[in-house]
Amino acid sequence: MSIDVSKKLINQRKNQYINKTFEDFRNELIGYANTNFSNQIQDFSESSLGGMLLDFAAIVGDSLSFYVEQQFSELSYETATNTSNIVKHLRKAGVKGGAASPSSVYVTFFIEVDIDSSSSVNDLIPDSNQLPIVKAGTTLVSDDGINFILSEDVDFRKDHLKEISEEDQNGNALKLILEKKGLCTSGVFTSETVSFDSDNQNFFLSYNLQNENVQKIVKIVDDNLNEYYEVEFLSQNTVYLKVEDTKENYMYPTAAPFRYIVERNFQNNTSTIRFGNGSGKKIEDNILTNPEDLLVPLKNRNYSESISLDPNSLIKSNSLGVSPAGKTLTIDYIHGGGESHNVTAGSIETIINPILVFPNISDSNLDIDTITASVLETLDVFNEEEAVGGTNSLTLEELRLQIPNTLVSQNRIVNEKDLISRIYTMPSDYGKVHKIALLENQFTNLSKDLFVICKDSAGFYVNANDALKMNLKNFINNFRVLGDSFNILDAPIYNFGIDLTVKVKSSFIVENVLDNVISRIIQNMRFETLQINEAINVNDIINIVLNTDGVSSIVTLPENIIVAKSFQDDFFDSVEEIDIEYSNNSFSPKQQFQDGFIYPLRGGIFEFKYDTDIEARNG
Repeated sequence: MSIDVSKKLINQRKNQYINKTFEDFRNELIGYANTNFSNQIQDFSESSLGGMLLDFAAIVGDSLSFYVEQQFSELSYETATNTSNIVKHLRKAGVKGGAASPSSVYVTFFIEVDIDSSSSVNDLIPDSNQLPIVKAGTTLVSDDGINFILSEDVDFRKDHLKEISEEDQNGNALKLILEKKGLCTSGVFTSETVSFDSDNQNFFLSYNLQNENVQKIVKIVDDNLNEYYEVEFLSQNTVYLKVEDTKENYMYPTAAPFRYIVERNFQNNTSTIRFGNGSGKKIEDNILTNPEDLLVPLKNRNYSESISLDPNSLIKSNSLGVSPAGKTLTIDYIHGGGESHNVTAGSIETIINPILVFPNISDSNLDIDTITASVLETLDVFNEEEAVGGTNSLTLEELRLQIPNTLVSQNRIVNEKDLISRIYTMPSDYGKVHKIALLENQFTNLSKDLFVICKDSAGFYVNANDALKMNLKNFINNFRVLGDSFNILDAPIYNFGIDLTVKVKSSFIVENVLDNVISRIIQNMRFETLQINEAINVNDIINIVLNTDGVSSIVTLPENIIVAKSFQDDFFDSVEEIDIEYSNNSFSPKQQFQDGFIYPLRGGIFEFKYDTDIEARNG
């Protein structure tokens, strides 16, 4: 009796390249056997010994073809199923990130200082000796225990707000409270030390960082005080250092003989630092070759065709970096992230590691310790806005979806696809936006409007704060073509609900049918996938309801199915003991209804916030 294995193999096949099944192999074998072995065996029926041998051979052929087709499928990122192969496709495409991202927020710093004795009543000046610079790296902590690191210096010597905090009996001001904002990013600063054996000189040495979700490597220094720079590839022997002074910011190229790359494990979100294998005995300080070598010769003609030049051709090197063999490295990095880092406003009130300097103190007679202690005693912080941008790590399937955009991306932003791809693959230490849309500016062709939206720790839409917008601006500036201009705007959030009156067939239980209507709308519409500027398809809602068992018709008119929700609908749910809150934006579903679609105002996004926002009744 023939064993029917064809169905078992066919059910597992997604693609067929050989295009032969078990029956095809068996029929070919029968023809071959009848032609060449008819004198030895005449009976090749399914119940005969000859039929059994043909079945065995056909099973082998079908199995081999199955595995060949499976291997071919693994060659494409779209059809690959093996985890290690998906990871290889991600690395080949150059997909970056995937780890949990931190949140960002502007935090206000407060200090109390004395008033300068030389100041007038109308112009109160703080004592310059007590004006500190709160240095980047100062660590704060929220009420939930989430650490935030100050990303930029907060200089109280300029551009601060002031308010009188103490007066004498005559009403004369004695002290001032100064406040100034600083950009903070969630994360934990960690330092690790590793020593490499000197015998491993010619190997590409590596080190696995102990913590997950590494945002960025702050600094790597060896025991000879050589600083290692992160590069995209070990063959890249140059980095551009950013210099900031009081007048302008600029970048200049410098040699990076000590360099490393960061390889991220997409499965467990850990990071590996890999170094070069050079000896480092000969290091050229002059990295720029003679620019005259790039001159385009004009021989026997007075014109030149368009020529593409790679700026990297100015720099030549055959080394893959200096190996840290025989050295001890100190690695400083920041890690952490996730939706839980989107802390609420007013929750960051504690400083656990203040770093202050007092550059105005020049008089040796002043007691620096006393001044420092007095300012530290009054130093306080408070976040007026909610921290946003924190997201959980991406799954392999979510990372796989980024491969098409990464394959066509380039190291600069030229068109709309480049911009969208760059923002969605933005490094995690910048924070994350949830959805974006690029629209034409209504008033000028010289700029475009970039609408962005984020999510808070509860998964609801929230506008990006100034800190995340600043990070986004800085990131785009690294890639945009000179002259391009983008206006980063908040996408207005429009909450909505659904109000339905249907007729239930007499043979059905009304409560069961209405519950089924609500659950089918939530499952099939998937309102969370609505993009910025995308309309609600009322026709789909009608189709889902009418195809629900027990529903005979819909009483509610199509333009009345969607109802607006705003802050006026806020209330306290005593059953769940939570506040039901909506956005401050309102809209008119009837006015924005057109051909079965309800469109948001320009740059807006619809949000179906609570499952209880669907009401269905029998009419």
